[in-house]
Amino acid sequence: MYSNIKALSMKKDYQHCLDKLAAAAPETKSALIRSLLPAIETAINSGQRLKAVWEALRKEGLQMSYHSFHKTVSRSRKVKKPTATSRWGKQPKPSEAQALRETEVETVEECDPLANLKRLEENRPGFHWRGAKSLNALVHGREDSNDKNNR
Repeated sequence: MYSNIKALSMKKDYQHCLDKLAAAAPETKSALIRSLLPAIETAINSGQRLKAVWEALRKEGLQMSYHSFHKTVSRSRKVKKPTATSRWGKQPKPSEAQALRETEVETVEECDPLANLKRLEENRPGFHWRGAKSLNALVHGREDSNDKNNR
């Protein structure tokens, strides 16, 4: 019972320590830019240029060249964006018809890795010859065996 009480108090100490650490200012410039990224994005979306944002931050004491600032913002944006296969981040909502098509294609593709190729093959215009491998398969509907006795 004593060990449970001690473990709980240690957990609280660790949590308090981590909370203080998270509340402290970032130590690196890239971490600072990552923490300011939502405000930087808001300024850019409101019509400001990245260089104007950098100049405003520089006047407030940011000691970083524009080239470094641009690269850091660019890298921070890449980290923030989800990949095509990732479903963690919020994705824009498509129209209902497109959403229905995407879910239909996703369910088929999850089962069959060649579903995309099969769908393209089905929709291909024109005449499609799918020839039989042998005359025996064409006439009698059975395949030749590869046994040495039949040769």
